[in-house]
Amino acid sequence: MLISASMTDGRRISYSGTEIFFKINEFFCNFAVIINDNNCIKPMKYTILTAFLVILVATSNAQEKIDTCSWNSLCDAAQNCIEKSDYFTATKYLEKAAKIHESDTLKRKLAVCYYNRGYYRQCTKLCLSVLTPDTLERDLMLLTKSLAKSADDPDTLIFFQRILFDRNPLNQNNTLALAQSLMEYESIDAASYCLQKYYEIDSTNLSVNALRAKIFFMQEKYETAIEEFEKIIAAGSNLPANYYYLGVAARKTYNYPKALENLEIANQLTMECNPPVLTQLGLAQLAVDSVSHRGVENLNNAVEFMQPNEKTLRTIYYHLAAYYEHRNWRKSLDYYLKTKDLGGLDASISYRISICYQNLKNQPKEIEYLSKFLDLSDDSIACDYARQRIQHLKNERFMNGNN
Repeated sequence: MLISASMTDGRRISYSGTEIFFKINEFFCNFAVIINDNNCIKPMKYTILTAFLVILVATSNAQEKIDTCSWNSLCDAAQNCIEKSDYFTATKYLEKAAKIHESDTLKRKLAVCYYNRGYYRQCTKLCLSVLTPDTLERDLMLLTKSLAKSADDPDTLIFFQRILFDRNPLNQNNTLALAQSLMEYESIDAASYCLQKYYEIDSTNLSVNALRAKIFFMQEKYETAIEEFEKIIAAGSNLPANYYYLGVAARKTYNYPKALENLEIANQLTMECNPPVLTQLGLAQLAVDSVSHRGVENLNNAVEFMQPNEKTLRTIYYHLAAYYEHRNWRKSLDYYLKTKDLGGLDASISYRISICYQNLKNQPKEIEYLSKFLDLSDDSIACDYARQRIQHLKNERFMNGNN
């Protein structure tokens, strides 16, 4: 509330209610000092201040009353609610206003409310209803965000994301969202093109560069991915994901010192409890004799922390089984059998299991899994060897008096 007054020299001054309250309080304090009798002034002071507060509150309440027959009044009230993140009340005001008057402004505000309250289809419908050839960028952003949340129509989502990208490639949020959509619904190459176009304008955006480097990794361009992630880390982006992808890319290129260095950092940054990080660190350590025992520990830790993920568990068990070959054939066999149980039996697993049984001197089981290998394999040379081995074992068992 503002109260204005005209001065004798023609000037006009205005004070808010709060300012007037404190000026009255200051006046009484000064007056009390002058007459040096606080006991006399206190009753008058607090009576006037209380009365003023009553008037101030009454005036404020009167100003907050909304004309529910005026769409402008309802719209203004809704805007006040939106600024306070009260989207529930704002929605009620705007829906009432929409019954009185049809306006794109109302639809835009209502779309914002629907989006923030999780009504993405309603938001999308309103956004589409106000589209024009010169639609504002913020309206298109709201539309694409709503389409992404509802996940109903990927083609429409990418269509509007591309319109936004063509208008303004430097809209970082849209560029990143478009790249993610293309990676999920179209192709990695299309996402790479989009990010490269941004990179040619701004090569210093660490968020964009990180996704661009990840795409190089996904395209198996590991050397390029290593270079890009090293640049990103040197620029100050010390996220665990950057060290993780750098480390895995180094492992893929058999650069184990670099792989171990970066995967160790990623492991520390994730509190040594992230299954993918522990898995990749463990696999890198298995390849280096001096730390292979730690690789076994980290792979087992990965299994303990892991949510049910059969594909990753199968990979871990397979590598552990291979590690224990020639070290502990019983453990190797146990891990190969776990691998089989998780993903079914294939020719490679059948053959490795038969090797374990051979070294454990269990001829019936060796014959069983060599026979399964013959059923599953199309490698003629390997199959010839398996047949010869089976025949040799059968002959040996016959000579020893075993059927």
